[in-house]
Amino acid sequence: MAERICALCGAPARPPYRAPPAELAPDLDGRPGEPARSTMRFWIQTCGQCGASAPDLAALPAGAQAVIDSPGYARLRGTAVVDAFLRWAAIARGCGQMDDAAEVTLQAAWVQDDAGQTELAADLRLATIENWGPPTGTRATLRQADVLRRAGAFDEADALLRQLHAADEATSAVLTYQRALVAAQDRGRHSIATALRPPARRPHASHGVVTEKKGFWARLRG
Repeated sequence: MAERICALCGAPARPPYRAPPAELAPDLDGRPGEPARSTMRFWIQTCGQCGASAPDLAALPAGAQAVIDSPGYARLRGTAVVDAFLRWAAIARGCGQMDDAAEVTLQAAWVQDDAGQTELAADLRLATIENWGPPTGTRATLRQADVLRRAGAFDEADALLRQLHAADEATSAVLTYQRALVAAQDRGRHSIATALRPPARRPHASHGVVTEKKGFWARLRG
């Protein structure tokens, strides 16, 4: 097998980290459940020679060197876990990979959540929205609304949710739950499992979905 090396400087590089499958339901903003959620410190590699950060140093995008050489990147040379995520976000954004930039910026917000840095996490969530651009589809809209809610941007989250009309009972349950959280100005973490909790008096539509292990909401519940 060929040696894996950093695409920029040729230093040895590890294979990309593969988190264990989540056994618990994810948060409404997509953060996976345990045991995957506790492995974030392994998700991004940093090259000890050139300072590049990415999930896979052997597959850095074209244009990464120019980003690394920039003054803005130099300010991200810290050793905290969040710094690696912010470096990869800068590379992805500078190379036009906006979906990757959005995802890793949101992941950086999760790191700040774990560190108790609520306001820094909120700023990163707003930066995530800027990188994403307008959502397309119900699932993306629900996720963006939750990111806005957790950033305290309740009016913006409410405006997104008002665009939606659920096509099935499971989506309707998540949408109703999201609207209630926004109305209460709740910025806390909530999971898909809580949103799809079956009511006390009758079976919930999600029961059949979970039993069959099919469908988007079933996969998210874990």
